[in-house]
Amino acid sequence: MPATILSILAFGAWTVFDYGRYRAGFDNASAMKVQRELGDEINDLQGQLSDYRSRLARLESSRKVDSYANTAVKGTLAKMEEKYQELREELQFYRAIVSPDNGREGLHIHDFTIMQRQTGEYNYNLTLVHIQGTRKHHRESSGVVHISVEGLQGGIKKKLEYANINTKKRSKIRYRFKYFARLEGGIKLPKGFTPQSIEIQVIPRQKKVKGDTRKIKWPAEPADAGQ
Repeated sequence: MPATILSILAFGAWTVFDYGRYRAGFDNASAMKVQRELGDEINDLQGQLSDYRSRLARLESSRKVDSYANTAVKGTLAKMEEKYQELREELQFYRAIVSPDNGREGLHIHDFTIMQRQTGEYNYNLTLVHIQGTRKHHRESSGVVHISVEGLQGGIKKKLEYANINTKKRSKIRYRFKYFARLEGGIKLPKGFTPQSIEIQVIPRQKKVKGDTRKIKWPAEPADAGQ
């Protein structure tokens, strides 16, 4: 492989970011600081991508580049662009916490995913965000989450409460966090029950904190139910 191609591959190799570290350590750093760090990394990566595309264009115009080398360079560029998109989504996540577009403070259901484990059994992941705006002192929020599943059983519409379908035999889901929380668990549906939708209610204990409710259509196949 030509030395020029090797140098370009090396150029892109160090751009693999461990962006998950921000969420993992979020409670130990301010949201504003995280935004600045992510913004700096995004700007840096934008510059790298621009330079990398220019180098790739020069390589593609050269007759010395074989098909294998060209494929390797394009693969590296694709990984960089994927990481760039991940960083942008991460930045949007933190911007939503500090400066929400809708201007509404309180608790929000940021994301809900449900995946089938086996017939009738599912794992869910729920991400909650506590938007507190630009106030100086941010506080913890605590409360409960209610989950219910609506569907048909024997042709009759039925609503199943979380206490009767969760795999850990819990009556409710409790939470306590300052900025965001990921909650996960499992549910088991009775035989013959066809789920149609799932409703999530976030009920804070603090009267001044607004909760959130979301009703989501049950996915046709095990997949991300999204927002």
